[in-house]
Amino acid sequence: MNRPQRPRNNQRRRSPAKRPAPVDIWRSPRPMPDIERVAVAQDAGAVLRSLGDPPMNNGHVAGHYFNAVIERAAAVAVALALSADLLAESDEA
Repeated sequence: MNRPQRPRNNQRRRSPAKRPAPVDIWRSPRPMPDIERVAVAQDAGAVLRSLGDPPMNNGHVAGHYFNAVIERAAAVAVALALSADLLAESDEA
């Protein structure tokens, strides 16, 4: 019969980890920062296009898809800002 293997004790024992200092979860929080208005981006995909096409096969096609996702995210951000009455006033009239 085989005997069960005993754990080897030749490994160094780790020293117990230092516990982080306790945090008072009931303390008063810092005051909230002033609310900033959200401005509508004229061309949300400009930064992505400035980087060039992605380095992959048919990178120009992927770039169009990435641009579509960015445009959609910008539209959702504007809708959320409008619903919270945080949309910045437009300078154009």
